[in-house]
Order: sequence, then structure tokens, then C-alpha cells
Amino acid sequence: MKRLVLIPAVLAVMVLAAFPVVFASHSTPFNGSFSGTFTLASQTKATITGPGHMQHMGETSFAASASITGSASCQGGSTATEQETFTAANGDKVFTSSNDVLCPTSTNTFHITGSWTVTGGTGRFEDASGTGSLDASGVMTSSTSGTFSLTATGTITY
Repeated sequence: MKRLVLIPAVLAVMVLAAFPVVFASHSTPFNGSFSGTFTLASQTKATITGPGHMQHMGETSFAASASITGSASCQGGSTATEQETFTAANGDKVFTSSNDVLCPTSTNTFHITGSWTVTGGTGRFEDASGTGSLDASGVMTSSTSGTFSLTATGTITY
């Protein structure tokens, strides 16, 4: 009889011990590159979109809303904030916010550096967190639009 009581007790302990492993989050590199277009909605607002590849997401689409927030220390530069969404092919999303510095490099071209923070997500990234940096370049191709290329480097925990 003791044996019949002991077997369920041991099984219960094994099941409970497995839960921390099942629900444990892990930190992993979150690096990628994108290129695409941006459109100026006003002097201080822009939308940015493009395809790319993000580590641990695969082929990813990038969409952002940017707002100019002030002047930068570089000649003719600006500071900006962005709200970004990275969407994987399966629909999982990672949401980030960034603080950027835009510096002109020549007529109609500029260099962007910044830091980003993961603010959440959907699917497997629902409770994601993380930080990183970005390095980008942009070219104005008209008075209201242009092209960009961006590299993001960081870490995500999910």
C-alpha cells in the first residue's frame, strides 16, 4: 500500500519541478537589418516601413512612427523618438521604443544612431523585454519621402 501512495507523490513532485523550466524566460541576441522607405507626414512626424531579417524572428517586417523631439549636438541634427513594431512571418510581434540622434552627412543624407528598449510583444514575445542600439542611414529622395537602411544589435528576453 505504501508503494501505491509513494508513486503518485513522486510523480507530483516531478511535474511541479518541471514548471520552472517550462516557464523560464531566456535571454538571446536580437540582431537584424532592414531597408525600406519613410514618409514625412509633417515637419516633425514620419512613418517608416521595410522588410528585413531579425535573429529569432526570421523574415520580419518593420514599421515605425517617428517624432522629432529637439535639436542634436551635431550641426543641423535632430533628436527623435520612435515606436517600432517588428512582425515575424507567423504574426508574432515585438514592440520597441527608441531614442535617436539624426545627423546630416551631406545634402539629403543623414546618419542615425540610437538606443531601443523592448516594451512587449505578442505570441511567444508577449512578455518580452530587452535593450539594444541601432545604426542607420537615410536618403531624402523627394521633399516628403526617402529610403533607409538600418542595423539593430541587442538582446531580448522572452
